[in-house]
Amino acid sequence: MSNQLDEANDLLMGGGVRAYQFNQLGDTCRGRITADPKVEDCYKMKWDAQKKKWERTEELDTWPNGQVKRQIVLTVQTDERVDQDDDGLRTLFIHSRIQPALRDAIKAAGAKGLAVGGTIAVQWASGAGTQDGGPKEYRCGYQAPTVDPGSLLGDNTPATPAPAQPAPGAAAAPSAAAPLGVTQPAAVAIPCPPGMDPAKWAALPEMQQRAIAAAMAQPADQPIPF
Repeated sequence: MSNQLDEANDLLMGGGVRAYQFNQLGDTCRGRITADPKVEDCYKMKWDAQKKKWERTEELDTWPNGQVKRQIVLTVQTDERVDQDDDGLRTLFIHSRIQPALRDAIKAAGAKGLAVGGTIAVQWASGAGTQDGGPKEYRCGYQAPTVDPGSLLGDNTPATPAPAQPAPGAAAAPSAAAPLGVTQPAAVAIPCPPGMDPAKWAALPEMQQRAIAAAMAQPADQPIPF
């Protein structure tokens, strides 16, 4: 239901994630993956001589054997901002010309694949990207998440015990944590890290939440070199 609600609010409020555009040689999309990768069909592109840009057609793009080409769709939190309403989120399309370079980058990072919380960088490295100037060529970098939040939980997360009920007729004992006339400050919620089930996160003790958040905030050992 939450995904449907998000889509409804995006439509109503004019939201949605901006697509990253590789407009100039050297343009680089860099940031942290914030949502599970998606896979979708690719469509053929047509060169518009007047606009001097490629535009998508409604015809599916296929390999020589007739199989439809597929691309990976990522949501990436970048540092890019174009106006005051820009939150920096970008949709990054990993099509067939990017996939080999990204595959090599993931292997070089010692990772098994893309993961929420991982850092990705894709750069237009060479090629004119025009009809007669050769296709764009890309280079990629990848860092796996420092900590997989799900691995810190396991499948045996202890349930929070229910508070003991007083015996019938017994008077309620005064609370030691909240003496008469003293108002306790409201607890500050620790945000749920990317890639973790919010329900499981909410059920964790605050001390464990803080430990996980601190572990995930540790810097990566090998930064992406571009």
